[in-house]
Amino acid sequence: MGSWGKASLESDEGLDVLHELTQYTVDCTSVTLKELLTHFRQLGFLSENPEEEDFLYDNTAIALAEIVCAYTENGETKYESLNGLKEIISEKEDLLALQQLVQQVLDNKGGERELYELRDGDPAWIEHMEQLVRTLSAEHAAK
Repeated sequence: MGSWGKASLESDEGLDVLHELTQYTVDCTSVTLKELLTHFRQLGFLSENPEEEDFLYDNTAIALAEIVCAYTENGETKYESLNGLKEIISEKEDLLALQQLVQQVLDNKGGERELYELRDGDPAWIEHMEQLVRTLSAEHAAK
């Protein structure tokens, strides 16, 4: 894992997610969270089974949450490569699904999540994850 910060988007795997998202939305000004979740499942970046543990799946879920939360908080994406993307439309059930994926990592659901084991004890990472869950939860509640 090449990582230089607390966020998944500050890692090699997170940048892979950002690159793929950029490619997927190159001609789009708007995308739904449901489309993104489906797309990343089709690519094999997310599992069809949300209970399945995998380093890539966990990083992808967190990276997508970081992108969605940045959009929710700022009304725009904060990544230059996504400048053409003006809107991420999130339905209540998709926000909940993404929130649950992030919460599973934070809770170390299954007990052997590689990403959790690498970051366990890092208070900045734990706070970052908790903030993602709070933001997704608040957005979910507002819908």
